[in-house]
Amino acid sequence: MHQHGIKAQIKSKYKPHTTKADPREQAFENRLDQNFDTKEPNTVWLADITYVRVGGKWCYLAAVLDLARRKLVGWALGTRPNAELAAKALKMAILREKPPKSLIHHSDRGSQYTSKLYKDLLKENNMIGSMSRKGNPYDNAPMESFFSRFKVEHVKKRFFATIEQAAASFQKWFEYYNTRRRHSALGGISPLMYEIRRYSPFNLSA
Repeated sequence: MHQHGIKAQIKSKYKPHTTKADPREQAFENRLDQNFDTKEPNTVWLADITYVRVGGKWCYLAAVLDLARRKLVGWALGTRPNAELAAKALKMAILREKPPKSLIHHSDRGSQYTSKLYKDLLKENNMIGSMSRKGNPYDNAPMESFFSRFKVEHVKKRFFATIEQAAASFQKWFEYYNTRRRHSALGGISPLMYEIRRYSPFNLSA
């Protein structure tokens, strides 16, 4: 290896932290208490931030998931895991879905979600805040599951040179996930098919 100038690739064990609580801000109470059996779309949204490698650097993906359909309704990709990034994802979800009043918005206790910027956005749109218990990822399990599938099925073994390239690639997978990927929590159908069946006039179980 030395003669041919070959060097082993050493995988970095460092992982960025996306959840940093701000002790100056007050968290919402946990209104879900791990009850994820929601049937009606746009009654509960889950939100979180994860990290992805882009061009040799860490970038951050903020996402909003509709619990009933397991549908990704909003997302934003950026270089900093701040309140602005989280708010951008939520604004996309609001614009797309136009949710009714009293929707429950659940997240962790990260400073992005306890910030004045984010809380004001929830208040302006008549959303009820809910947050996981400190250090308990199971309180937001469906969101964690979505990120896990996203990384295993799409991000793993792919290289993204620029944030624009990554965003375009992510967009394609999100469309596939929402419209075609079967989901065990939905009885083996896609989020789109769940939505169609839910609102079908012939669905007597709705």
